This record gives sequence, C-alpha cells and structure tokens, in this order.
Amino acid sequence: MKDIPLQEITIRKYESPVGLDRKELMRKFLLSVGLLQPGESRDVIVNIFELLLENKGKGFEPTEILRALGEKRGASAPNIRRQLRRLRNLKLVEKRQDGYQICESIPAVVENFIEPFVVKQTVERLKEYSKLL
Repeated sequence: MKDIPLQEITIRKYESPVGLDRKELMRKFLLSVGLLQPGESRDVIVNIFELLLENKGKGFEPTEILRALGEKRGASAPNIRRQLRRLRNLKLVEKRQDGYQICESIPAVVENFIEPFVVKQTVERLKEYSKLL
C-alpha cells in the first residue's frame, strides 16, 4: 500500500500551439497533461473531450457519448466511463444533473487547480524526498 501514489500527474512541454487545427490542439493539450500517451493509437479520450468541448453547456450521459462516437475505436461503455473519470480527476469535466460537461474555463482549471494543487504539491513532496536523500 505504501507504493501507491496519493496523486499522479505527467506534464509534457510541446512546441508552441500556433497553426494547429482544433483536433491536434486538443490532442497536444491532453498529451501535455498526461491524459494521452505519445504514440497512443486509441485516442477515444480526444473524441470525448472534443464532443464535450463542442457542446459546451450541454450535459451528456455516458450512453449518449457512446452513441455519438458510434464505431470509433475504443468507444465502449466501460472505456468511456473510465475516460470521463480521468477527465473529472483533473477537473476538466464535471458531472451535473443533466450529465457530464466540459468545465466553464479550461485556462482557469489549469491555473487554479492543476498548477497549485497538483503540480506544486507534487514538487513540494519531491523536495522533501530530495532533502532526506
């Protein structure tokens, strides 16, 4: 039990997002925050994120997302629920009465949640370990 992380984040830095189309911009964002792995071919999380982003303010149940994604690779009910949970853990998606929807402001989530509560606290703990070494 001691080796189970309390929290985990992967952050990656890519080139400047100038000139990227919307789908590639979403992919790079999800890669940057560790929700997608480089070279991963099953990127259903990008499709879910895209659907919720394009329908901002509209709630979707997992079954509606599954229906909207149709035959896309990786679009199964358990996988959609897992990806929604991962998006919720980083506060990018929230669950409301009418279903899952994208958060109000993604830049605010990065600035007010990911940076101070995930990255900063993780770096502080890393410093504690390094001092004891």
